[in-house]
Amino acid sequence: MADEPQHKLLVIGFDDPLKASEFMLTAARMQKNGQLQVHDAVFIERDEDGKSTVRETRDVTPGRGALGAGMWGLLLGTLLGGPVGGLVAGAASAGGGALLGKLIDTGIKDEKIAELREAVPPGSTALALLISHLSLADLQRELARFPGASLVESDLYDAAIHAVRVSLGEIEG
Repeated sequence: MADEPQHKLLVIGFDDPLKASEFMLTAARMQKNGQLQVHDAVFIERDEDGKSTVRETRDVTPGRGALGAGMWGLLLGTLLGGPVGGLVAGAASAGGGALLGKLIDTGIKDEKIAELREAVPPGSTALALLISHLSLADLQRELARFPGASLVESDLYDAAIHAVRVSLGEIEG
């Protein structure tokens, strides 16, 4: 069995929330074209007063896990045990789904998002992407289309971070 590729964090800051959304669409197009794989995406918006707002796009929260599992439990329980069986199975499944959502944080960890809430400069929006299968040349080309964007944080290898900073115009190549 082949090793699964390691997921890497890439956080790009923008002076406008619409630019962050546009870059998310760019990442989706790159994924469609096989230039990278997006495993999670989180928008962190921080107003001028420093108050931050987070929008997660893929991670299964305990609430979503409970709702999905509860609906399946209700349906299957009703089919197999009638109305009372549906209620019992629905409640039990909802609890299990909530626990599953809590235990399996497949995307960007909540602790990292909390750190990013402070790292994003006031008056800007950052897009945090958990990625793999990255074509660095394609990413560089796409980032060059976003003047004023900046690298907030990344755990890519050093040469890739340098290439990203050059693409963003933060340093000279």
